[in-house]
Amino acid sequence: MFRDLAVAVLGVFVVALLWVPTAEAQEEPLLSFEGRVTSVSPREMLVAAEREGVVIAVVMVDLARIPQSETRQIAQDDIVVVIGFIRRPGHKVIATSVQRVSPWFPTTPWWAPQSP
Repeated sequence: MFRDLAVAVLGVFVVALLWVPTAEAQEEPLLSFEGRVTSVSPREMLVAAEREGVVIAVVMVDLARIPQSETRQIAQDDIVVVIGFIRRPGHKVIATSVQRVSPWFPTTPWWAPQSP
């Protein structure tokens, strides 16, 4: 399930990056994606989409429009859904919403042998 979602997120992200508005008066297209937080600060967050434990995309998210009271609860390894847009000519996603889906969860099943 996470693999299919990661592929869909990557597809949406690539389409959003390739779509260039023809006039500056146009609104920026909104995009939405889910991923694991790799680092977070009051102003920025790195979110990684993974497939089978391998990172397939890392996105820098600008949190300037999100109240700090909402971002304080987000920690490294949390799964989040980000809604935002890319302001040209930059490459960061300007977040308009960040929702924590779940805290970190192990990728290895509880029944699998543990490595030393």
